Amino acid sequence: MKKSHLVLVFIFLLLIPYICSLLIIGIGYNALVLHASELFRTFAGAICGAFIMFAIKATIQRPLDLVALKADNQFFKQFLRFFSIRRRPVFLFLNIVLDFCLCFLSTYLVRNLFTLDEIVGSTIGYILLIMFVSTCLGSYIEYDNLSIH
Repeated sequence: MKKSHLVLVFIFLLLIPYICSLLIIGIGYNALVLHASELFRTFAGAICGAFIMFAIKATIQRPLDLVALKADNQFFKQFLRFFSIRRRPVFLFLNIVLDFCLCFLSTYLVRNLFTLDEIVGSTIGYILLIMFVSTCLGSYIEYDNLSIH
């Protein structure tokens, strides 16, 4: 796989949907939880979000492994493998801690960047549209390499 294709697949199939998933968790939490700005409730939402992200990563394992297998750059390969849930328990724990921190940040940023009307209104639709288009583009770029043989 060419390096440019590899980077595009990473961006469209993995990175943008990952960021969109974090935003969906932040939007959903702030839309559903009364008094979401309390620190304890934000921690609880981030813990739930981290486990949701862990479950989402299970669905992208095959494409993630294939992209990491095709990568020539060792740093990029190890970066991709860090997000794999088929690793040692230490890496799994660090992965969940990272997701917790990112979910906490997402919840906080969504709450402070959008009004409650925007959070409850149309933001989730826009994020889902971005995720859908991004996933379609990433799949189209390297469909043959990411298909199951």
